[in-house]
Amino acid sequence: MGLRPRHDVLALLLIGLVLRAWLILRWPIIFGGDTILRMANRDHILLSYQLPALQACLHYLAAVSADPLVARWFMALIGALAGVGFFLLAAHFIDRTPAFLAALLFVSNPFLLPLSTVPYQEILMLAAVLFAFHFFLSGQLAAASLCLGVACLTRYEAWAACPVLVIAFARSRKWAAAGILKAVLLFGWAPIVWMIYRGGLAPGGTYVLDSGISPKRLLRYVYLGWITVKNTPIPVLLLSLSGAVIVVRERLWKRAGVALVAAFLLLFVISILFSAHGESPDPERFVTAREAHLLIFGVLLLAGFGLARLGRAGVLLCAVGFGWGIYSTGRYVSAATAAPNLQLSYRLARYLDSTVQGNQSAIVLAEPIPPSLVQAYLDKVAQKGGAAALADARRVLRSMDTSPPDYQRTLVHSHLGKQRLLSFGGIAAAESGSDARAQWVAVWSNFAPANPIEERIYELAVKDRSPVEVLRAGPLSVSIYRSGIIDSPGTSAL
Repeated sequence: MGLRPRHDVLALLLIGLVLRAWLILRWPIIFGGDTILRMANRDHILLSYQLPALQACLHYLAAVSADPLVARWFMALIGALAGVGFFLLAAHFIDRTPAFLAALLFVSNPFLLPLSTVPYQEILMLAAVLFAFHFFLSGQLAAASLCLGVACLTRYEAWAACPVLVIAFARSRKWAAAGILKAVLLFGWAPIVWMIYRGGLAPGGTYVLDSGISPKRLLRYVYLGWITVKNTPIPVLLLSLSGAVIVVRERLWKRAGVALVAAFLLLFVISILFSAHGESPDPERFVTAREAHLLIFGVLLLAGFGLARLGRAGVLLCAVGFGWGIYSTGRYVSAATAAPNLQLSYRLARYLDSTVQGNQSAIVLAEPIPPSLVQAYLDKVAQKGGAAALADARRVLRSMDTSPPDYQRTLVHSHLGKQRLLSFGGIAAAESGSDARAQWVAVWSNFAPANPIEERIYELAVKDRSPVEVLRAGPLSVSIYRSGIIDSPGTSAL
């Protein structure tokens, strides 16, 4: 029988929001390096080679409220909507009841769920792609075009859907010239607009694709496959395996809608080989684990085919998989927020918010971004693009907040803002000769002065003084000093 159409959508939305509310309230620390960089740069919309959709949302949300919880609730809403999009798309291929059950596995997945509570781009891209395919299969072309545009302006992976939908639409118009043109305008407008605006895939000094691939890049598939399996509960994997058998045996992959989704996922998998953004310790073999978002979607969709055939056994596996997913999610977020530097940054932000009063300000002296990482990036740019690209890369770095990561984490969780919470560890700050004026100085235990400004601040505010408070987490600590006023690096403390 199943739930009524309006009720199943609302139920999924509510379940998705409740699960994310639990995570946000239970673990208020924002985890992830990219998420902090994005939040620390909310005064910008364009960040290096990254596409602007999510950053634009964060930018305008910050104009309403700089509270990090606002951004997290926004991400929670997107994550919950992604579950609805999955359900609506799956319902094109299977009955609504198994589609609903598969969507429950989607909203409780221990990878998709936690990463959709912090400002990562992937969940917005995935939600928009799901709705784009749903609207396309429903014949709502304008809505499909808009959703695909949002996806394509969020992550480059979504661009793989453009040729799929262009070809599908052009075929439906029997390859008439007008049909082809309309298809390109409907489903290719976002990449076209972006490349015209940027003068290519990305601004000078950055890179997205790398044609010089090596056989070692095939190991990226092994890595992403492991991430997918690791973050899919065993009962869900069993459902997916049965679903895969059903799809192959009954040749369901030949159905138009299934073929479109399969073609998109295939193009995405191929594109992984050409990604220029590999990850440490070996950029040839590894890419960001978050690329597994689309693979996990594919696995969960196969689970829906399994649920459509397995009856009560499928429902039992679904129930166990749902509970397993929630339990694993809690463990994931607990581990992701347990690092001493994350704990200490959050506690420091809370302390400064409660202590720094009125027009007072504070300086955070923390370990900078390792110069070797910056130099490795600049060396790679110079190797690929020469002196002109190197100059562009330096300009891009100066335009961004490159202050120490622990300062950025403190800034993101604090309500003081950049005008009252200062750092002089970034590339631009170190070269600017900016003056400092603060009544409080927080010094991380792993800090060492990286430029003359920091050396002078440390000498004036910290040397031979006793801290008013010391915060500790694991092997790290932050000593907080009531310094008097530091008028500038070149003057004496009052």
